[in-house]
Amino acid sequence: MMRKRVGGILLAASVVAGVAVGVAASAMTSDEPTSTSGRTAPPEPVAPARNDVEVRDPVLVMNDDGTATLSATVINHMTMALDIRDATNGREAYDGSTMLLRRPSEQVALEPGQRTQIGGLGDVYRARLRDQVQVGSTQPITLGFTGHDTYAWDLPDTTFVAPVVARTVRHADVANNTPNTDITLHDPVIVVVPGQRKAYVDGWFESTIDDMTDARPTVDPRLGHGLQLLHQTATGGPSGFFARAGKTSRLGHPPYLDTDPPGDADYVLASEVSVGQTVTITFRFPSGDVVGRFKVVQGAADGTIAG
Repeated sequence: MMRKRVGGILLAASVVAGVAVGVAASAMTSDEPTSTSGRTAPPEPVAPARNDVEVRDPVLVMNDDGTATLSATVINHMTMALDIRDATNGREAYDGSTMLLRRPSEQVALEPGQRTQIGGLGDVYRARLRDQVQVGSTQPITLGFTGHDTYAWDLPDTTFVAPVVARTVRHADVANNTPNTDITLHDPVIVVVPGQRKAYVDGWFESTIDDMTDARPTVDPRLGHGLQLLHQTATGGPSGFFARAGKTSRLGHPPYLDTDPPGDADYVLASEVSVGQTVTITFRFPSGDVVGRFKVVQGAADGTIAG
């Protein structure tokens, strides 16, 4: 099935396309093996006998936060090398939500006639649901693909159904949404400037990996007053957060002023925070959530941090 593409610079959790040929996994039994993992993809190449991408043995393994990570074997039956470009939780990509997809560096590809395992701690690709699910349910997943070495955008999608299973010894090596040890947030602050409606956020990410997310951060719901991390942009385009291996990535920069025209920046409403308060904000990276405790500080009239 072909679908019309909608461009977006931050649909990094996204992928374009393969044929709807996925294979539904058989249900897991209650008899778990005693080995540390049941994820053993045969290493031998698969001769390309058809023009599609096949997904074998897909399961969604429950995570600690109620979401689930896709574990599967992807077999490239096409004659070109491919990249997974997006993953969606829906029978049609435009009917579902974009999954959190961690992609490898550009030199890694799904080679013709080869099988690639995804979802494990050591695997190059990981795809995690954004929403919570229940064990025993089944979820439709669509993977999309693009050419690795050649321009190939509108390739057919691969759609399949994956059962949601409990995280047991059998799935011990499937990536969980545990605290992210690869990306660290430093000096997180929210700056309240006198007379200004927006209180801008700042801080910087330090990372050992390349990763990005276009999922909007979530604020600790225990605050009880609906505080949201909002985004402003001069172009009206999408927003996202980046982590770069060996480099720093800033959330904002001084002066923390609401200027015209606005630039790209994230903020909360100043009326919903108070100086001295600490706000917990979670950034949902595909490699794992990054949780920051943002101190609300007083800003000066010139947009710098007072004192």
